[in-house]
Amino acid sequence: MLLQKYRENKEALKQIGREALAESRRMGLTISAKDRQNEVDERTKREREDRSSIMAR
Repeated sequence: MLLQKYRENKEALKQIGREALAESRRMGLTISAKDRQNEVDERTKREREDRSSIMAR
């Protein structure tokens, strides 16, 4: 139960971060290199998961 709540909170915080980055872009603010790298890493991970789920079908 506690672990499930932790995972939910972790995902919620990630979503808040993604929304904050999107808002920063809309406002024309600069985005740190670390944030850009995190986005690339997350996108790569998501694409890998998508490909593996497609291959499993």
